[in-house]
Amino acid sequence: MKRLLYKSNQITLLRVLLIPVFLLFLSSNLPYKEYISAFIFIILALSDALDGYIARKRKEVTELGKIIDPISDKLLIGAALIFLIGRGVDAWMAIAILGREIIITAIRLIALARGIVISASMLGKAKTISQILAIILVILNIPGSWYFMLVAVIITLVSGVDYAIKAAMTIEEKIINIPNMITTGRLFLMPLYLIMLFRGLTEKALLIFIVIGLTDKLDGLFARITKQKTTFGKIFDSFTDWTVILVSFIVFYILGFLEFYWIVLMLIPSVVNSIIKLFYLKKEKDVILAPIAQIAVGFTYLTVAAVLINFIYKYYFLIAMLIFVYLAMFRYLYLFLKKSENFKIC
Repeated sequence: MKRLLYKSNQITLLRVLLIPVFLLFLSSNLPYKEYISAFIFIILALSDALDGYIARKRKEVTELGKIIDPISDKLLIGAALIFLIGRGVDAWMAIAILGREIIITAIRLIALARGIVISASMLGKAKTISQILAIILVILNIPGSWYFMLVAVIITLVSGVDYAIKAAMTIEEKIINIPNMITTGRLFLMPLYLIMLFRGLTEKALLIFIVIGLTDKLDGLFARITKQKTTFGKIFDSFTDWTVILVSFIVFYILGFLEFYWIVLMLIPSVVNSIIKLFYLKKEKDVILAPIAQIAVGFTYLTVAAVLINFIYKYYFLIAMLIFVYLAMFRYLYLFLKKSENFKIC
């Protein structure tokens, strides 16, 4: 556990903790907020290369670093894109990039859990650079930034197809099946859901969200009926759930439905749970399960719906939701620590 204090891991964790600071400046009305936000984003983006360099230089490459580094990258890029929707980034652009990142990250973690390393290609590196550059230009409101974002979307999707093809030839698990296609459908409904929200069409947004929530149960049902349960499917389903939930909370803040601290309160358990699940997957070759977590996800979906309709008791729902979510987090921690005697997690 002492290796958790390695400099490289400290930088990665600090990057995660500073994301809310970046978002606060980005959404503030302070003078020169664009320049301050762009500066913070550049520092956080560059720190991604720094922690990797330090880890290799000091021989501090750890399992923790392999897991939290890509998570921190996706959180930074994803949060920036969502906050910039309507301010230089179209909703479909943000969802195209987020969808690709979720799917590829799930595949990557499955491969990692099986000891398979699928090396990043030049397309993958070009994707990262194009995303960072486009986001900086959008933040600074540089003329033509929309076209840079369009190029970033194209490179992102092309690199995703390239990575998926390589992974399909490497991972010995059938990832294209009915349950996973249903989960993908839920993911692809998100652009329409966000468009309805930003246009103020709350009733239509609610209807789409209900479909997303119901199909969350449908993919699990099909997996059991058709006996097509896969490790990838379990991870992909969880990733999709929490993407829908966190994106909803971020958009609610942007639209003035909720205060910023609700995002932070939801971000903490989602990151902790992700790290625990991935460590467990790495060691046990399976996904850690806890009934309270399923209840938490279900209640969180209900809470999002309560916020959407501006239910008079929505804050009671939010408080109850946090109780379930943090109980699930502590349950995961307990189950993980119970197994940790046989784990060498660093």
